Amino acid sequence: MRRKWQELGLYHKFSLTIILVGLIPMLLLTTYISRSMIQDYRKALEIQYEQATEYVANSIESMLESYNSVSKMPYYYNMSSYGSTYTSYMSFDNFRKIVYGEIYSEETMQQRRRSDMENFLQYLGNLDSSIICLHFIAEDLTGEKLDFHKAMDGTYFNNEPLFEQLVGYSALDRGSNKLILIPPHDSTYKNGIDRKVFSIARNYYDLRGNVGNTPYVGTLFFDIDTRRFDKIFMDVRYQDDELFYVTDMDGNCFYSNVKDKAGCNVKEFTDGEKDFVISKEIGDLGLKVTVVMDIEKAFAKIRHTQRIIYIIITASICALLGGSAFFSRRLTKPLHEIMAQMEQVGTGNFDIVLPVRSNDEIGILAGRFNQMSEALKQYINQSYVAQIRQNEAELTALKSQIYPHFLYNTLEVIRMTALDDSEKRVPEMIEALSEQIHYLIGPMQDMVPLEKEIEIVRKYVYLLNCRISGKIQLNMNVQSVSSMIVPKLILQPVVENAYVHGIKPKKGSGCIMIEAYVEENALHINVMDNGVGMDEQAVGRLYGIMNGTNPGIKSAYNWQSIGLKNVNDRIKYLYGETYGIEITSTVGIGTNVHIMIPVDGQDGGQGYGNKDENDTGG
Repeated sequence: MRRKWQELGLYHKFSLTIILVGLIPMLLLTTYISRSMIQDYRKALEIQYEQATEYVANSIESMLESYNSVSKMPYYYNMSSYGSTYTSYMSFDNFRKIVYGEIYSEETMQQRRRSDMENFLQYLGNLDSSIICLHFIAEDLTGEKLDFHKAMDGTYFNNEPLFEQLVGYSALDRGSNKLILIPPHDSTYKNGIDRKVFSIARNYYDLRGNVGNTPYVGTLFFDIDTRRFDKIFMDVRYQDDELFYVTDMDGNCFYSNVKDKAGCNVKEFTDGEKDFVISKEIGDLGLKVTVVMDIEKAFAKIRHTQRIIYIIITASICALLGGSAFFSRRLTKPLHEIMAQMEQVGTGNFDIVLPVRSNDEIGILAGRFNQMSEALKQYINQSYVAQIRQNEAELTALKSQIYPHFLYNTLEVIRMTALDDSEKRVPEMIEALSEQIHYLIGPMQDMVPLEKEIEIVRKYVYLLNCRISGKIQLNMNVQSVSSMIVPKLILQPVVENAYVHGIKPKKGSGCIMIEAYVEENALHINVMDNGVGMDEQAVGRLYGIMNGTNPGIKSAYNWQSIGLKNVNDRIKYLYGETYGIEITSTVGIGTNVHIMIPVDGQDGGQGYGNKDENDTGG
């Protein structure tokens, strides 16, 4: 992973960094905020609806508690007769006496009991305007069924069996001493406008019985208009698209803002996956308030807010990606330009000038690059010129050593000849020397054809043979490469060394063989003699002289020692350490000096002069 990252370009690194540092945290933060918003909104919505539902539940509980108090009136009913005269014949437990007719004469019992019961029901109905009808069903002491009804709208009750059917009288729990709630039903058992009502029932018992054994007397019913709930819900700010129900635990609906749902079972009207539901039980009365809202509708506002946030985030992400791509390219483009120009500088082109378009770090880098390039150009030029001049100076020093060396040895030969011989060979030798001097001090080119070097060697051997009477035989095999360009004066010192150290110590005449050929893009020149040869120690000492750090130092031997070293140093200066002189020798057989220079260096190697076509060599 790390390696792949290192292989990426700066543009991709910068873009990925923006994505990793900016985009991914933004997406994670957006996701977190979005979920938190939903969760917080849901919690707030739940709290809001729970509070509202609790308020409704408490209000309904208070309403039912008031009806509960009304339902207990028979136990402490105390009412005077109508008129100016008030009697107190109805005191505690007198309601039972009325039902059983204990306070009436046999002749008036039926009429007075019904009248008193209607007055009692009228009294109860006047306590709450939502009570539209009251009923009391009982049995007298003889077991005869009694029923009393009072419609508060002045209409008449006309269908006892229908009433009992709708309120479920036959299945009524007559052993319950609690308020009994009966689901909504129609009020068609009386004349007048049919209204949807729910009923409240309470059983009445003969309190004279022993505790735990109070005989059932009858049941009191209240028919209450379901619109009574409107008064409660109108104080709660529910949304128009919300559904709310007041139901019992079985799902029987007492009230709903949905038309025709009262009296129905509403369990099937809620979907746990699609609906947002809040429920609150109403005390211990067996009712509960349920608010149902479609999740999509309930969260419509927050979803809208989410969409706006997503749009903003998406736009921000697009802007981030576009901006990162733009600025990455904007930042990396000058760097790519600098890299491209640096490659040009690497090839040796120091004339490159980068445009400075800004004052930021990139602009400063471009300016510093230009300064560096200019400074490097000046330095290289200075160093290059200095190196050339140094090499030229060193080469000039070498030539200043080889020239006196050559003249000294040649003049020494002529001097010795002149002492021993008064013949005319001396003038000829002087003429030959004159030609050699002309070769040395003529035009100052450093490179000459190989054939000119051969000619100088011939004249030098001639001078030697004048001194020693033809002791040296010179053989050549260079015709195929005679026109190739070589450094000036690389053969004469080698031939001189072959004579002095090889042939001269040998008794009798000797032979020097020069051959030249091209092989593997290099010119090879062998100077071989059949002199006394050298052992390994002597060859080693000779290599030590050639490889010395002080070129041209006169050794303990004589000036002859600088010849090979001079030639070797000049070749290496011109062509490099790969080229130069190699020496092999066998005692009693002879010595071979191998010279190697590059063929592709015919232009003069490092530029120390070219062949002058007008040079004749003498």
